[in-house]
Amino acid sequence: MKPFSKWTVEEVEEEFQLTLVPNYQGLQSWLQGASSVTEEETKSLHQLSRKLALHVRDWNEEELKISFIALLLNMIDFYDVAFRPFMEREISVEYAEGKKLWGLIDFLVAQGIHSPKEALFFIHEYKKQLHSSNDPLGQLLAEMVAAQTINRHPHSIYGAYIIGRHWYFVILDGKTYSESLAYDATKEELITIFSVLRHTKDIIRQLITVKT
Repeated sequence: MKPFSKWTVEEVEEEFQLTLVPNYQGLQSWLQGASSVTEEETKSLHQLSRKLALHVRDWNEEELKISFIALLLNMIDFYDVAFRPFMEREISVEYAEGKKLWGLIDFLVAQGIHSPKEALFFIHEYKKQLHSSNDPLGQLLAEMVAAQTINRHPHSIYGAYIIGRHWYFVILDGKTYSESLAYDATKEELITIFSVLRHTKDIIRQLITVKT
């Protein structure tokens, strides 16, 4: 089968019988449980937001990653005793006879020291804002389905995809998925993005505690 980068939302829905549920309770609980932000963090986030607003139209994907996304994720610090972030790691899984999901993951948080073992949160990065024939949501969902297939324990899979300045949060719960509206990282909404990411770290800790 084709790699993650070739999947569309329609294809993922049909192949894996996924259903979109707007305003899904699991998604709302995730977004509304956002953590508090300190004054110092707010100042740093405002600086990042201004930087993004100035350069987002010109940055290529690597520049967006290094100059903005990496700095934001470093503030969250997904390194923990029981899990850590992984970047540009390959996942491959045979989900049916002769059918395989595979490809490189931009960013994921998973259990494991040397390699990802139980994937919990994904970020899919895409730089272009307009006129794209690619489908970042379809690609992200394909990655999340792969993790769902590989993981030893059933639980919700969390993810986000980024198109330029806009962040979209996605949850996959069984055969149900839900997607947030766009959050604009060049505006005050970056504070919300940061809060949701921090809350995601708390959710991951809770999931690991339940499984153990």
